[in-house]
Amino acid sequence: MNNLTLLILVISFMIIVLLAYGAFLTFSKHRNLKKRMAETETPAIQATVLRQDEETSPLKKKLLSWLSSSGQWGLKNEKELSKTQTLLMQAGLRHPNAPAIFYGLRVLVALFLPLPFILLALVRDRLGPPVMLASFMVCGLGYSLPQFGLQYLVRRRQERLERALPDVMDLFIICMEAGLALQATINRVAEEIRSVCRDFFFELQTVAGEMRTGISRDMALSNLSHRTGVQSVQSLVTLMVQSEKLGTSIADALRVHGDFLRIQRTQKAEEAAGKLPVKILFPLIFFIFPAMFVVIVGPGAIQIVRNLLPAMGGK
Repeated sequence: MNNLTLLILVISFMIIVLLAYGAFLTFSKHRNLKKRMAETETPAIQATVLRQDEETSPLKKKLLSWLSSSGQWGLKNEKELSKTQTLLMQAGLRHPNAPAIFYGLRVLVALFLPLPFILLALVRDRLGPPVMLASFMVCGLGYSLPQFGLQYLVRRRQERLERALPDVMDLFIICMEAGLALQATINRVAEEIRSVCRDFFFELQTVAGEMRTGISRDMALSNLSHRTGVQSVQSLVTLMVQSEKLGTSIADALRVHGDFLRIQRTQKAEEAAGKLPVKILFPLIFFIFPAMFVVIVGPGAIQIVRNLLPAMGGK
């Protein structure tokens, strides 16, 4: 009877474990399915959600509206406006009023950056021509800071795009050799690259959207090179356009170009490594050598001073 009871308990325990394991597998599959469905959400829906989030933020909307109205003066110079629009596009800032907001931001920083300096001079009762001259210089610096920040954002984004380009080209080759058309390849590569490089994801989605609206492939790819401003992307676009016009295999051309880009990236890394000894020379002289000199010579100098001073005092 005891053995029968033990057997029933073991069987019951195994049944409970198997049921729990099956429930866990079912829940895990359901969760993975929901995750995959969320990842395959279209960018148009995401953009709509983002626009709704922006509309539900009245403070941000009011601030952008104020900056846009403050920067309308910068829209009169068409040549400067064209350069600013190109930089904003290459930095990934695609707001409809981005140029006006950028000029308004320059005015805002130029006005508010000298205020702490002027208030400090007023508190110390040292407000005079030198302080006012320094305030004007700080104001000019504040007006230039957003421009430097924009150029920094452009460089960082171009570096990310150039770093991800060889992997994107490998995905292009795999998809095209699998029999997908160019537009289907762009959509597939965009989905695969989403978690690796968001910048390339949005650019490829923009190219696919332009193709769906009726823009020719050549024009859509040319717009891609213009939006990024990366030399490697421009070379890739030129290669794809020429391969399509001449009727050659785009996959073979991309494979050769991808090998060239990897060699070029290796050469850039070797060049940066070659410049490293020269760049580290000044920190080594001004920061590391003095500390080493104090650590090595300091104890000996202290002993010399302790031994010589009493001897000199005794004489």
